[in-house]
Amino acid sequence: MEVRKEPPPGVTGLALAEYYFGPLLSPIAATPAQWTTYAEHRRGVNFEYRNVFDRHRPSISDSVAPIEKELGLDNGTLQKCISVMERMVERDDVNPRNADIFVRIYSPTVPKYVDVRIKYHCRSRLYNIDWFYSIGYRICNRISGEPTAYYSPSEDCLPSMYHTRGGWQSICWGYYDDEDNYGPKWRRIEQGDVELHEEGVLDVHEALFGPIETPSSDNADELLAYRRKLVATVRLLLAAVGIDYEVACTDEETDEGPRDYMLEGLSDKWVARGIRDACGFQLSGDEEAAKRGEEERKKCQAHEDYYVEEDSEEEDEW
Repeated sequence: MEVRKEPPPGVTGLALAEYYFGPLLSPIAATPAQWTTYAEHRRGVNFEYRNVFDRHRPSISDSVAPIEKELGLDNGTLQKCISVMERMVERDDVNPRNADIFVRIYSPTVPKYVDVRIKYHCRSRLYNIDWFYSIGYRICNRISGEPTAYYSPSEDCLPSMYHTRGGWQSICWGYYDDEDNYGPKWRRIEQGDVELHEEGVLDVHEALFGPIETPSSDNADELLAYRRKLVATVRLLLAAVGIDYEVACTDEETDEGPRDYMLEGLSDKWVARGIRDACGFQLSGDEEAAKRGEEERKKCQAHEDYYVEEDSEEEDEW
């Protein structure tokens, strides 16, 4: 871990932020006081928790590194911005059974940060699978207070409500509905949604990388690059808690869900479609895929033996 000496007397503002964390990425204009607060705040968190580049966290580093490459950034550029504030992971053999992870992403461009948190549970039982999760984020547009302080989201409610108060915004959530659904006739009744919306994606991008201009609709190359940047922004939020979800941006690409965490309870990749929708576009096959997913959910709910043939493979994976 690189330890920098105290800066020369009188170094404040953006120069102080550059001294400790530079080179920053095309820093956005802000007051000297905002940059000074940013630098001291980020130093406090690094002192207490370090960052995932210096304190290697394989699941997070390995998820963030491909995004850095995709955005044309040097290895470690974004990893150095991420600190794990709280982490609890209990594994069942290889995959997580319980996880509660809270991370902070300091912007490399703006004196702001974004907190991200996942609450997750997945456990196979005799007749059923207990599964629920919720992922949310909270943007801090004006840094103040103790560096190590943070706002905990709610938990005394359904997963869909975990990240809806105190400035928290939901990214996505899911669970198996066990109401009147138990015992040998248990069925995989999936509930879930991507609640991230286009305005939220733009807010996160602005907080982390600055404003982004919408390209002309008749310039295909610029439009694709714009979409990739927005999708990479959402993927970064997931990667910061160790979730590597590859989201297709063209019809030739495919969605690849994470290996460790189950974000969809059936075979339908609705999280990927939801991310694309939040980024303002859909692929040509998304509408038909959504119909197939809805049909799958209806069959699972109506027929308790609908998923029996796939149980062994699914349980081996998760």
